[in-house]
Amino acid sequence: MKRILIFVLLVCSHLSLQAQGDSLNIREAFKQMPDSLLPYLTQNNRLDMMDFMDAKMKAAVDNLLGGESEMLFLSDDSLCIKMNESMNMELKMLRDEIEPIILMKRTYKISERQKEILIGRYSSSWRSISEISVVSTLLKRDEDVIEKSF
Repeated sequence: MKRILIFVLLVCSHLSLQAQGDSLNIREAFKQMPDSLLPYLTQNNRLDMMDFMDAKMKAAVDNLLGGESEMLFLSDDSLCIKMNESMNMELKMLRDEIEPIILMKRTYKISERQKEILIGRYSSSWRSISEISVVSTLLKRDEDVIEKSF
């Protein structure tokens, strides 16, 4: 009898943990995001953006640097925010067997022809899973850049 009771308790706790992981979506993750990862926006700014998107309004708020940031897209598993004229931030939630993984992609426009992309992977509690990857890319072919510089 004790074995059956222990087995039932283990199954129930596993199902409970799985249900909590399944209920987490990008909205909840965005609400819980630490200010240190997105210093432009306060938690109230983030909540306002989601409310504006739900109301089908322009989801723009004044950021902490005195500019305007606008949420461009919001779904259950991803979102996109134009932080300013030279930076966009995207979040994407991937389902893993253990727990969801959040990908954070920040794209910085360095010049007309070049951009830099930073990609970070985080757990659902916003612990960093891996080093941030940096990709610097030219938007035009190298030959075009070389010709214009001479």
